[in-house]
Amino acid sequence: MDILQFLPDLGVGFIGGFIIGWGAKIALKIVAALLALYILSLLYLAKLGVITVNRDALLGLLGVMENSFVSFGSQVVGLLHSISLGTGFVAGFIIGFKKG
Repeated sequence: MDILQFLPDLGVGFIGGFIIGWGAKIALKIVAALLALYILSLLYLAKLGVITVNRDALLGLLGVMENSFVSFGSQVVGLLHSISLGTGFVAGFIIGFKKG
């Protein structure tokens, strides 16, 4: 068995993983910034007395979002284990995520 036959698969997986990892990190930064801006605007409007914020419900909503991200992450891990290009993909994703 020739190990060189697996190099194209590893390369394609690496490049795909790099691009997706870089994009995922950029998307997470944008989502975090928008979420922070939204929460700050709610707190500012509450301070002015324009609205009243139920902080317990807001924190509960954030907890639900956190749980759904964790469950999505566990599904992605299971999917990556079943893909033959997983090794190169994971390496590229990690490097892309660090560079993004």
